[in-house]
Amino acid sequence: MLHLQHLEQLIAFADQGTLSKAAEVLLISQPSLTRNMQQLEEELGVVLFERSKNKLQLTETGEYTVGLARQLLADSDTFLERVHRFSLQATTLFAGISAPGVEWEIQNRLAEAESEQIIHFDLKEKERLVQGLLAEDYQFIVTDSPVQEPNILSSSYFREQLYLSVPESHPFASKESIQLADLASLTMLLRSDLGIWQDLIDSLTETKFIVQKDWEAFTELISASTLPSFSTNITQMISEGNGQRVDIPIDDPEATKTFYLSALEKNERIYKQMQSL
Repeated sequence: MLHLQHLEQLIAFADQGTLSKAAEVLLISQPSLTRNMQQLEEELGVVLFERSKNKLQLTETGEYTVGLARQLLADSDTFLERVHRFSLQATTLFAGISAPGVEWEIQNRLAEAESEQIIHFDLKEKERLVQGLLAEDYQFIVTDSPVQEPNILSSSYFREQLYLSVPESHPFASKESIQLADLASLTMLLRSDLGIWQDLIDSLTETKFIVQKDWEAFTELISASTLPSFSTNITQMISEGNGQRVDIPIDDPEATKTFYLSALEKNERIYKQMQSL
């Protein structure tokens, strides 16, 4: 019987170059690793190593086997993930999203509907989300453009508007609206993992950003700092208790995103459930 652990050890040898280094990385003894490699050769019925007095190296067959082993182990990880996902589907929905605001919007809608539905969210670019939907890794996805594929339902879901959030004492606080060009030369606080908003941020080459990865730390910085930051109509619902800031809408067309809900036709029930929230 083939042991995946032995394949992992073979790959470690290929990566480290010697049994001693591989054993150290694997946290096992070198004699144990040697026995396991001998057993692997017996299980496969091939010669994986060229052995000399002070040297051990992979044969051509061994190199080929390492490549196959890497793919097999990657496939086994995918297999386990899909089994676990399937086992959770009775209580958990899996959704792919293209921006963090989508998760907040859906969670807000679930709370308003007093729904106890559990949803696991993956933040990825649209192409990978569509691939995941077709592979049935997701029950639904939300993207910033409709999905035009056979057997997929897709319709507009909601809009997200970008705002500049500033303290009441900031010079911009009295403005009714601003444009992205007005952000030149500003230093701003910024949350990482922005999904589809990242391209817009990257275009603001004259604006300096202080990026924070942790959401809780970011919200604390917003409360304590006088620096501007971005908000949206969605994130404002989360931080509605912060009355010390003024949110000014950004007029540029690219500062507004329309999001679309998509699902396979076979998941029409889930599609309608999400639409109704």
